[in-house]
Amino acid sequence: MIETAIPIDGNSAILAEMVEGALARGDCAMLDPCITDAVCEHSISSAAVSPQHIAASMFSALFFRLPHHPQLAAWAERARDGLDTLQQPERLILARRLLRYDIFFGRPARGALLIDRLQAQGIENSPLPAVQIQWGLLQSMYQDALGAHAECLETIHKVQEIASCQSAQSWSSALHVMEINAYLGLGDMEGLRRAWEAARVNPVRLGFLGTAYLHQLATQMALADDNLPLALEQAEAALSVATRAGAPLFQALVCLSAVEVHLERGVPEAAEPVLRQAQDIAYATGSAQLACLCAFMRTYYVLKLRTGTIPEGDLRLGFGLAHRHGYRNFSWWSPRMMTALCIKALEQGVHVEYVQGLVNARRLVPMAPPVHVEHWPWPVKVYTLGRFTLLVGNQPVHGKRKAQHKPLELFKTLIAQGGRDIGEESLTSVLWPDAEGDAARTAFDTTLHRLRKLLGNAQALILCDRKLSLDPCICWVDSWAFERLLSEAETILANPAADPAGDALAQLTQRVQALYHGPFLGKESDAAWAVSLRERLRSRFLRHIVSVAARCQQLHRWEQAIEYYRKGLEVDDLAEQLYQNLILCHLRLGQRSEALSVYRQCRFMLSVVLGISPGPATEALYQQLRINR
Repeated sequence: MIETAIPIDGNSAILAEMVEGALARGDCAMLDPCITDAVCEHSISSAAVSPQHIAASMFSALFFRLPHHPQLAAWAERARDGLDTLQQPERLILARRLLRYDIFFGRPARGALLIDRLQAQGIENSPLPAVQIQWGLLQSMYQDALGAHAECLETIHKVQEIASCQSAQSWSSALHVMEINAYLGLGDMEGLRRAWEAARVNPVRLGFLGTAYLHQLATQMALADDNLPLALEQAEAALSVATRAGAPLFQALVCLSAVEVHLERGVPEAAEPVLRQAQDIAYATGSAQLACLCAFMRTYYVLKLRTGTIPEGDLRLGFGLAHRHGYRNFSWWSPRMMTALCIKALEQGVHVEYVQGLVNARRLVPMAPPVHVEHWPWPVKVYTLGRFTLLVGNQPVHGKRKAQHKPLELFKTLIAQGGRDIGEESLTSVLWPDAEGDAARTAFDTTLHRLRKLLGNAQALILCDRKLSLDPCICWVDSWAFERLLSEAETILANPAADPAGDALAQLTQRVQALYHGPFLGKESDAAWAVSLRERLRSRFLRHIVSVAARCQQLHRWEQAIEYYRKGLEVDDLAEQLYQNLILCHLRLGQRSEALSVYRQCRFMLSVVLGISPGPATEALYQQLRINR
């Protein structure tokens, strides 16, 4: 650290001039002479100095250059206390820095208090264009922190009009950067490209920090376009300029953006050292936001490597910090990454309500509908296994009214026939078997209209070429999730080496069992159009249970195998093979009386229901039980 002394007992304007000059260039190494021990420890109560300017300057210098400094928090509070005594332009500059500080260190909600405080002073009514522009920048920064990008964009456009009318060219670069960021947050690629082409941002006006941020935005643009070579070039440029700027907190954000690029490129070995660099800064500074983002990125790192089970610790830490501190956005928000992490969090039941709110607030849309994730905030949810329950906006829809009977019957029939590209004739033949031609079509169209109204979402049902489908991005059906999970389990069972301990299989089976509450449509299962799907789902579930139990036997997990076989008997109490395997598991555990009880149950059920005796294999097991008596 350079120890050139600042005359703290002289004019405080010297310190302010040095700090503002360094930050205007974005070269935070120039702040080193301002952060000598003598200056940091100086009592601002001295009558020889101007306390409010000293506090603002020292806070700014420490925040940008030495965010790990033990006195940063104290100087931040002194600067906040003296905010009202500064002139309006200086006050708004300091307010923006305090907002950034609060975001980094876990108190973004203080931004609302800060804005309310300035509004109470009437600063938004200032006739000075420079003050109006800075006030708009502060508001847009806070709106960006909340993820409210539509409001942020509206604010920026208003401020741009003021700047244009006043020929305030010095602000155009910063405003264009904020505009680009807002379009990125909205996912409006057309608006983003217009803003980018119109910007012609002058990097000299932005300084090193602003230029690094501009490259970071370009990185996110390239990722959104799946242009990975360009994303890499921009990420490396951002990292180079951010390193030169010498502002650790902002450097860490750029590092994390670069990590995402390396992971999307499939080069984890390049991502690892950059992620470690960001983590070192997070640990050194104690930044809640960086700790949150590093936890997210560590989880995404494992997810992209596809090495197996996602570590719940980092997932829970990341969303726990985001929930506790109210984070809904960050400097390099990645819809691709956050969507993947939200899916994993909801799969594992991590901070479900917060994650659902985040998905809705940020309008996260997966590339493929996560049909296996029950907790995803689906507009329409349908439970068909063991019962029929329809939820719209997470509220149950009761079909007791006569007017709802036929639409719900159409809905059930559509699901029973697969829910995708089901021909109108196939549906009308079930629902209106006696109607023909125009009468059947009229009945179908009327009922479909009433069903869409009942679901409260016209897009939930797609009619194309007289073929009807449920939109899987809007509607979640438990039977679809059930079959998706069964398919995942079958993949694992086909390759035991990928899950040697059986942990992933056990987790999947737990979720499968949680979904299967009984036969398709429960009490309505006698309907002819429901029989085929009901039997297919029951058979798949039973095969799954038997396969998983057999895998447990291979792993010598006899108690777990017994649990699965008993679950299978709840579904089919006439499956003699299940009784046989259950007897074998009890024998392995030396539980002879339990094994005899299973044999007697088997003999009773086969005799009473089918009128037959147990087969030779079962009788051989019984003889073995008698011999070992």
